[in-house]
Amino acid sequence: MTSNEKAVRVDQREQWVDTLRVVLISGVIVVHTATAYVTDFAGYYYDDERVTSSGLSIALALPALMGGVFGLGPLFVVAGWFSVRSMVRRGAAGFVGSRLLRLGVPLVFFLLVVNPLADYLGNLWDERLGFLDYLAVTEFSIMWFVVALLACSLGYAALRSIRPLTGPRPRPGGRSLVVAAAVISVGSLAVWQLTTLLDTHLLNARVSAWTQGAVLFTLGVMAAEAEWDGRLSRHVEQRLGQVAALGLVLTLVLVSYAGARDQLDLALGGLTWASISFAVLYGVVSIAFTLWCLAWLRRRWPTHGPLMTKAGRGSYATYLLHPVVLVSVMLAFRALPLGAEVKFVVVSIVAVPVCFAVGYAVTRLPGVGRVV
Repeated sequence: MTSNEKAVRVDQREQWVDTLRVVLISGVIVVHTATAYVTDFAGYYYDDERVTSSGLSIALALPALMGGVFGLGPLFVVAGWFSVRSMVRRGAAGFVGSRLLRLGVPLVFFLLVVNPLADYLGNLWDERLGFLDYLAVTEFSIMWFVVALLACSLGYAALRSIRPLTGPRPRPGGRSLVVAAAVISVGSLAVWQLTTLLDTHLLNARVSAWTQGAVLFTLGVMAAEAEWDGRLSRHVEQRLGQVAALGLVLTLVLVSYAGARDQLDLALGGLTWASISFAVLYGVVSIAFTLWCLAWLRRRWPTHGPLMTKAGRGSYATYLLHPVVLVSVMLAFRALPLGAEVKFVVVSIVAVPVCFAVGYAVTRLPGVGRVV
């Protein structure tokens, strides 16, 4: 393969990852808009107009919950995959420094500025509290993903400092995926005895989801260290999609069954038939959906145009800042005499491009691009 061909392949890899980030973060923005207007499975900074009894509310609640539970999985795999390249290029010390800069600094900024500001703006009309009041009770919120990713990155750096990689490792196969699903299931069930996916302990760091994130990050590392680009055959991709679809349907049935009996906490924690069943499905769907999503999106959109390039470049800043931007858009639409269901649709359409535009603009500021 010539150097030009290698460059094209690397460029294409970066392009499909841009698309992945934009699609998933757009989904995050839409889900958060839904929680603000038409669902109540999670709180949001602004919920003054929320309705939860309409057909749209019922139709969106469970899919939004599934998106929140499984939607960020592909980003953990990609993070693990690119961590190997960064480790090789920078060394363990340099890798840790870059992770502390790229993950730690935005995390502190979110805790001290973004989260309390979004809380303040979202409660302007129903609370008489100032910015400092919200700063006193700030939390990781959406940045739990970054906290978990930072922990995974530091763990990987420590491992490779103790046991350096001496050559390509075996490519992960079907047995590795079964083991990975089992580790997610058993590990998560153990953690859920102390804190469930609905808890907000430890500044809402969602430790209950860290097992899933760590295993998926590890799969990305294993693929990269095996010098495997992660491509799957169409047959394997279809099988993973079928398993993911069946697992999601069964998960929705289980969650609906538990929710209808006001026993959702028992399904997401404790040691009951419902929690064990949910843990098994959680592990299976985490692996199947994540790998199917990566393979399908990579095959369908391997390249893109300049607009998607800019959106991909600003995707991290978009994720970091979107609570403030999204709440600001909601406040701008507050006075319009539209129902909550209509506002959910309109705000979703408006907020996604606005959030990405702000995210990209921020990366153009001097020095900021090195961090986000």
